Amino acid sequence: MAVKKKKLNVPVVWMTVYSDLITNEALFFMMLFASVLIAYQKGMTQQEFRDYMKGVSSAIYHKEAAAKAMTETGNKLAKIAGVSGVKLSDKDLRIVLPEQVLFESGQAKLKDAAREVLTNVGHTLAPTRYILTVEGYTDDVPITQTAPPGLKRWQLAMARSTGLGPYYSNRELSAARSLQVLQFFTRERLLPPERLSASAYGEFMPAAPNDSDANRAKNRRIEIKLVLKK
Repeated sequence: MAVKKKKLNVPVVWMTVYSDLITNEALFFMMLFASVLIAYQKGMTQQEFRDYMKGVSSAIYHKEAAAKAMTETGNKLAKIAGVSGVKLSDKDLRIVLPEQVLFESGQAKLKDAAREVLTNVGHTLAPTRYILTVEGYTDDVPITQTAPPGLKRWQLAMARSTGLGPYYSNRELSAARSLQVLQFFTRERLLPPERLSASAYGEFMPAAPNDSDANRAKNRRIEIKLVLKK
């Protein structure tokens, strides 16, 4: 009786590499054809076309280098204790910091533990060239805070500026929180003020539906958006 040979299904790895190579080559020639067409329509000389192609190559190189640097920055930030998420897109990089790490409920004063987290974030971002926007978000539960009776106007202003409130809307609370984070970065000289701005979204851009305690906790957050300075 003849012995049947077992057939092995060996993955053809070289075909994947080859197909990627052909795809990249096709894209290169498409870009080259488009560049020649643009040069023809503009009536470029040979030297002008060479300079144009150098510019195209330089732009591609810098874009790839910037994407690589942003990915590396995101990996460093993701390792910081207290950072709950890092979201990378083709336009920006976002750091997510949950309320429970930074603030008490209904307040904008930074916790002691928040200072360590923000200090680590600041040290990581200090050598970069990113423009930062500190964004404040809340859940959709209405705020019912009121000022204590007899509190003078200057006392109320001081309490609100230090993060203790009272705040009369979620938008106000999110604005106070984003400003407290921004001011911490500048006060501790972690980041230059010209690279920082703040914005407040309140309950209007939730990260999850406000249909459970767990989802509402996700919505109470600070996001720091990083965009590369041009």
